[in-house]
Amino acid sequence: MATKIKPYRTEVATRIPATSNMEVGELAVNVTDGKFYIKNSYNQIREIGGAGSVTLQDATSNGSVTNRDITMNGANFIFEGNLENAFETTLTVEEPTADRILTLPNSSGTIGTADDALAYSVVFGS
Repeated sequence: MATKIKPYRTEVATRIPATSNMEVGELAVNVTDGKFYIKNSYNQIREIGGAGSVTLQDATSNGSVTNRDITMNGANFIFEGNLENAFETTLTVEEPTADRILTLPNSSGTIGTADDALAYSVVFGS
């Protein structure tokens, strides 16, 4: 009779195993997402196989870091702030008609908007 191998697993979408739940070299699978994970000797959970991408969910819930670009399709960045309430700040983009690059300055400070008359006059001279 064949031996069934059942890795540590979950059926909860986007769930990544915690390092405390696995031993070095142990495999885990998220059945819903179709992703495999392994715990390495640096006590990190790494996605294996497939595209091997790091999602924003990975980075925020598992402390992952990526040196790859993160592409978001049809999504916003929503900032809750320190208090979880009915007010958020949403960073969004209009539908691009060409490739665009926005560069944040290499300095600390507040970014002005068209509704900020002083910042607008400094930047655009009006």
